Order: sequence, then C-alpha cells, then structure tokens
Amino acid sequence: MASAQADDLMLVYTKALDGNPEYQSVVAGYQQALEAKPQALAKLLPQIGVNGDASVVNQSLSGRFFVGATPQLPNGTDVNREDSFNSVGYQVGLTQVLFDRGLYLSLDTAALEVSRAGILTYDAQDQLRIGVVDAYFAALAADDELRFATSEKSAIEAVLAQTRDKAAIGLVADAELKTAQAQLDLADAGLIAARNAVSVSRAQLSLLTGGDVGVLKILAETYVPGPPEPNQIGVWIERATTQNLQVKASQLAVELARKNVDKAYGLRWPKLNALAAYTYDYAQGGISNGIGAEGNRATDERVGIQLRVPIYTGGAVNSGIRAAQAGLTRAQADEAAKRNDASRKVQIAFLNCSAGIARVQALKRAIESTRASEEATRVGYEVGTKTNGDLLLALRSRYKAERDFASARYDAITNTLRLRAAAGSLSHADLLAVNSTLQ
Repeated sequence: MASAQADDLMLVYTKALDGNPEYQSVVAGYQQALEAKPQALAKLLPQIGVNGDASVVNQSLSGRFFVGATPQLPNGTDVNREDSFNSVGYQVGLTQVLFDRGLYLSLDTAALEVSRAGILTYDAQDQLRIGVVDAYFAALAADDELRFATSEKSAIEAVLAQTRDKAAIGLVADAELKTAQAQLDLADAGLIAARNAVSVSRAQLSLLTGGDVGVLKILAETYVPGPPEPNQIGVWIERATTQNLQVKASQLAVELARKNVDKAYGLRWPKLNALAAYTYDYAQGGISNGIGAEGNRATDERVGIQLRVPIYTGGAVNSGIRAAQAGLTRAQADEAAKRNDASRKVQIAFLNCSAGIARVQALKRAIESTRASEEATRVGYEVGTKTNGDLLLALRSRYKAERDFASARYDAITNTLRLRAAAGSLSHADLLAVNSTLQ
C-alpha cells in the first residue's frame, strides 16, 4: 500500500508545470508573442523624437563671398578668415502615419499571431499532461514489474529447492533439476532488468518535472476502465477535425498566410505621413547672413505631409507576392495534413480504448484461470503426475497474466486521455478524475 505522503499525479503534474524546460519555453514564446500587438499598434501612433548636436568648429575660409548679398556690395567681398568656435543645435520632430496599408495589416497579423501562440501553449500543456501521465504510469508499471519479478524468483527458488530435495532421494531426473536452475537464472536476469527499469522510469519522471519525485500513489485495485463517452468513433473524428489544437493552430496559420499575401500586395500602395519639425542652431562664430559674427542663431519650423508612391523596386514587390502566395499554399497543405493526422490519432486512440477495455476484462479472467492452473499443476507435481517444468510454466503464466493485467489498466487510462487530447477536449478535470483513482 502506498504511503499517505506519497506523490500523486496532480503533484507530479504541478512540478512539471513549474520545472519542465520545454513547457516553460513555450510559455515564454507566448509571452513574447503577446508583445507583437502593441508593437504593431505603436507604428500607427505618433512618433516623436529629438536630435541634438554640439561641435567645436575650426573654420578656414578664403575667396569671394556674399555676391549680391547687399546693394553696397554687389560684387561681394574677399574673405580670408580663420575661426574657431562652438556650435550647438537640436531638432524636435513628429511623424504620424495617415495611410499605410502594410501597417494596418500588421496589426491584424499581430492579433492572429497572439491567438496562434495561445493555442500552441494550450497544446503544449496537453502534451505535458500526456507526458506526465505516461511517465507516471510507466513508473508504476516498472514498480509492478519489480514486485512481480521478485515474487516470481522466490517462487522459482522454492520449486528449485523442492526439486533438489526430490533429486537427492532419486524421485526426479537430473534434467528437471537443470530445468529449474535455468528458470531461476532467467528470473535473475528478469529481476536485474526490472530494477533497471525502475531507475530509468524515475529518471524520466525527474527529467519531465525538473526535480526529484518521491514514492508514487498506486492505482486502486477497484479501478475498472470504462468506454469512451460518447462511444461512437464518428463523433470523435468530427471533434478531432474541428477542435484539435494543432488543427486550430494550422487554421490560424492559413489566415496569417492570407494576411501576408495582402501585405505583399500592399507594398504597391502609396504611403502618406504627416510631418512636423522644429530646428534650432547656434554658432559662436563663422559666417552667417552675409557677415562674420560672434553669435549666429537660426530656427526652422515646418509642418507638412509626405507622400511616397512606389514606382519601380527592382522586382522586389512581385517577388514578395510570389513568395507570400507560396507560403499560403504551404499553410493550406499543412492544415490538411494536421487535419488528417488528428483524424488518424483519434481513430487509433478510440480503437485502443475499446480494445484495451476488452483486454483488461480478458486478462482479469486469465489471472483467475492461471491461478487455478498453477494450483492444479502444483497438486499434480506433489503427487508425481506433473513435472517441475509444468509447474514452472504455470508459475510464469500466472505472473505474466498479472503483469499484463496491471499494464493493461494503465494503458486504458493513457489511451483515454490520448483520445481526448486528439479531439481537443483534454482538460485539467480529466487529470483530476484520474488522480481520484489513485490511493
């Protein structure tokens, strides 16, 4: 019986949510995708900036300057001047997009990217749930295998000891003694493999959760797997082709590809911006307004609009359109492939569920039959009508039936969850329901 302090499925799942690096990577990717929308919106809002400069100028001028600058100097004047002075200036500018089809479409694609990233995050969570359940019950199966292997070895050792006693007084042939010894050696090998399987299963759980996992709660002996609800494969296939998370993500990928085609065509459209700027310059020396001065100031204020019309871009626009159209074709093909894959997975999972339930029932009967066979064979061995080979075969058949029965119950649970995941309906409540079957 598992300890009351043992880890249950939900505790292991919670550890995996916090410690699994692959899932954390997907969550971080979603958080990154969330920023796409504010970044796209920012490009449609006013862009305000300030530029500034400060310089030390060493200026040397010679020649005729200021021709026609004043009536008094129609022919200008000869200048031969060297000057060293400081110069400062700044500019405040504002740009507002009035029309840019590409930026408007980018806002739409950003919303689609956020939605797709969210769906992929839910899908990663489903995959983590399935991974945790698989690893959890694989660990329980390994524990069962070790328990069965240990019991089987003890039973074979008892048969070997009994055979040795009989051989000592000449009641059995040497061949039977060797047969029992061979079965014990095989049991030893199986026990070594079972111990290693326990270590491997624990290591896999640790890798999945990012930390150590303690003793695990076991599946209640009273648990009996039930059929899928509804028990109609057509309903599950319909759900898979419409609700499967990978299918939904691929549908959004198609919409993104369509928007990218529109954006590629949008590069042919004109762009219109509103502009405003204020500029100030100051120099302590140099030549300004026709004279040499010690303090020159200049300001410039501008308000206007800017229109850009693409006429020829070297073929880049047409190439971009072809690439976007190819991307759309690829996304549509990927969507069809995901839909087919979801349909295939849900059919396999449904069939495995149905067969798994029947297998659990059959193996339960097999345990009863093999136990009865072992008891009958043991009685026959005691009275000399059966050989130790018959008894060893009966023992191994019983333990195999018990192993297979335990494994089949675990498989029934995992197949049910895989069915719901393939149909896009796996939820936290499903894990809680499985957890309630543990003790």
